[in-house]
Amino acid sequence: MAVRERKRPKKAKVVELEAEVFGTIATLDSIAEKFEDGDIQPALYKRQLKSLVSDTVKARQLLEAEGESWETFVDEEKIAERFPTAVEKLQIVERAPEGEQKVELVAQTSARMAAKTADIVSDLITLIDIAKLGDVARMSLIVPLLDDAIILLTKYPNFPPDYWILVAMKDWRNQLQQRDPNDTLTPEEAKQLEFQTVRWLNDFKRRLREMAVDE
Repeated sequence: MAVRERKRPKKAKVVELEAEVFGTIATLDSIAEKFEDGDIQPALYKRQLKSLVSDTVKARQLLEAEGESWETFVDEEKIAERFPTAVEKLQIVERAPEGEQKVELVAQTSARMAAKTADIVSDLITLIDIAKLGDVARMSLIVPLLDDAIILLTKYPNFPPDYWILVAMKDWRNQLQQRDPNDTLTPEEAKQLEFQTVRWLNDFKRRLREMAVDE
């Protein structure tokens, strides 16, 4: 009779970290849904998003420092199934070539850069969500988000001034800031901005992965 191998008991610190990140992602899922329903103002949503993204990044780093696998945690806790809205916002689930879901955290960076990374990611996700909503996509909301993202990326290490994302962001900002602050994006503009911002976020993630490999 085969003896079933027992799983190694988790350390108390690991259990605590997993509970913390589970709660963080659950909170993000709830807040993101409320924003989509119009129950949270964009400025508050961005602040909360930044905090939750930062907390998630730090939790992954602490878990991996304890020798735990982030992918195993997400799989065992069925994060993608339980919190699909949060997963979409964090962009932590990507489609692998074989059609399998692969978990990828937004920021694979050092602890020192985690806060800066969370700032940029929260700006871009908020921009995407505002563009999706359309009727709240006012210049008074979009231009400051673009300004923030431009400043943050300019100060981010290893991102040159002619980085194509910075150039594209400045083009959008320069065009939109000429309009009345209460103007909203046209449906076509909203689609274009959403598409472009997704590209910016994906390329930012790609550069982060490349930087992590080079370290």
